[in-house]
Amino acid sequence: MRGTLTNLFRRTTIQSVDDVSINSNRVSETHDSGDYTSKKEDHTTVIEVGTPEEKKNPLGYSVGPLSVIVLIIQGVVGTGIFTGPGTIVKSMGSIGSTYVLWLSCFFLPMFSVFLYVEFAGYYPKRNGGDVAYLEQAYTKPKFLFPTIYAAVSVVLSFTTSSALAVGQYLLSASGAEVTTWHYRGIAIAALTLSCVHIGLSTKWSLRLQNLLGFVKVVFMVFIVILGFVVLGGGTKVKDPHASFTNMWEGTTTQGNNIANSIINVAFSYGGYIYAFGVVAEYSSSKKGQTESEREKSMIRTFSFYVPVSMIVILILYILMITAYYAGGTPDEIKHSGNGVATILFQNAFQNKSATKFLNVMVALSAYGHLVTAVLSHSRGLRECGRQGVLPFPKFWTSTKPFGTPLGPILVTWIVNFIMIVAPPAGSAFNFIVDMGSYSGYIFTLALICGLLKVRRDRKLRNLGTKGQYLPLPCIIILLLFELMVIILAFVPPKHGLIGSDVTFFYATYPIVTIGLLMLCIAYYFVWRYTLPKLGGYVHREVEYILQNGEIGNTIVKVKLEDVEQWDNEHGTDEYGVAKTVVLKYEDVESQKT
Repeated sequence: MRGTLTNLFRRTTIQSVDDVSINSNRVSETHDSGDYTSKKEDHTTVIEVGTPEEKKNPLGYSVGPLSVIVLIIQGVVGTGIFTGPGTIVKSMGSIGSTYVLWLSCFFLPMFSVFLYVEFAGYYPKRNGGDVAYLEQAYTKPKFLFPTIYAAVSVVLSFTTSSALAVGQYLLSASGAEVTTWHYRGIAIAALTLSCVHIGLSTKWSLRLQNLLGFVKVVFMVFIVILGFVVLGGGTKVKDPHASFTNMWEGTTTQGNNIANSIINVAFSYGGYIYAFGVVAEYSSSKKGQTESEREKSMIRTFSFYVPVSMIVILILYILMITAYYAGGTPDEIKHSGNGVATILFQNAFQNKSATKFLNVMVALSAYGHLVTAVLSHSRGLRECGRQGVLPFPKFWTSTKPFGTPLGPILVTWIVNFIMIVAPPAGSAFNFIVDMGSYSGYIFTLALICGLLKVRRDRKLRNLGTKGQYLPLPCIIILLLFELMVIILAFVPPKHGLIGSDVTFFYATYPIVTIGLLMLCIAYYFVWRYTLPKLGGYVHREVEYILQNGEIGNTIVKVKLEDVEQWDNEHGTDEYGVAKTVVLKYEDVESQKT
């Protein structure tokens, strides 16, 4: 065994890796007689542990300022603004109260945007958003958060709703019968198409997104203009001012309704996190930039264009819901369900062609959201794989042959394909989707607390407050909101103990989600501590480099009798990370026990 371990980490001659770039904060490079050895520097840096940064991103640099804006728009604007305002009016009871809600709830996602901007500034070479930031915020116990997040991300991260919406709205536009398997078939086609072109080319996928984003914004502006025309009496709407008479009449005082409406409106502003999944792929149009200049440009872009894009979306949202309110009476709007935009088009044009056009545009909006979600989610899964806690690290990390993460994209397709075809429509599907959403709220809460921890750590390192955009009171507001959402899941609905979207106990999904997280934690302690103690080995972390310059971690087992020699030969640091970087991943894989 001792000889095998020595051979495994013997310095490897470079053969196919022509230009390997390694994070300067973690390693330095020396060349000796054609051999290549990488040694980690001993000085303290901002990133002491965790997944190694890829100084030269093997995914390329296809994300520019325009792409950031479009990713925000495509991520935030899916189908919610075309379907949700009617249910908000029904819950709140009056038109006036919904305006207060849409305006005040906007500050929650705006605060959250600056939270992500701050994380992006601290870790500008990391893709994946939440997965990278949680790893850096919670370094101890080592691998705990990466293990939990990786397991939940693989199992519960869905883009299914957008794919299904494409199917439903396209069928409605065609006039065909909307059956479960008809729209599921279209959903599978939409999911497959998005995964294929994202897998073939990031650059061309982003160009498609730019086009779809432009069409989406034009359509939103069209609805705004239509609203003004309706208010001016230029359409067939009988009383365009009906909803604005006695605007506050019927306002609810029930806390449960108000809390649920706050959550639903805040959710309508969500989706901005997808843009932060591709931070490390940002590049401005300026040629010849150094890495430091690229990072500064990225921070300027994200700290300016993302909030501005959100403000533009807020303005469009307010004007769009005004158009909806002008297009129908309060009673029509309250009973429109998910068809509030349909009420506007039906009353304004009074012909089927208009509603068919609406359905086509909403389907395109859903597809744009789907592409953004798949693009960002594949980066998050790749980061999970680079952390070394998932099996087959090379599968997750490799960008061959198209410079895209085909492994994570394939897993995204498989998970969402199963979600589309397996659960029966209704309670089972809603239950699984609710679990995914609830786990997201828990991770967001952890991320908010993580930012406070990162700030404290930086203060202890005398790194100052540069890059801190969000005042502490705003962080506390976000913290309280996430706590409210998590706790509210256990508040029984007024009609009994049966859930509003399922036919069984209302709190089943938060209980099962928390149980799943506890199971992941239990697995971690068994894998990390119990099995090594029983098996007489310890874990050691090794960095590897693939052919295209992809860098990741993998975890190997070292027998207790070999630990001292292994650590001496490979200069293992206090975190259990070997200083030697392995250039031939197959050598690592073949020696795993």
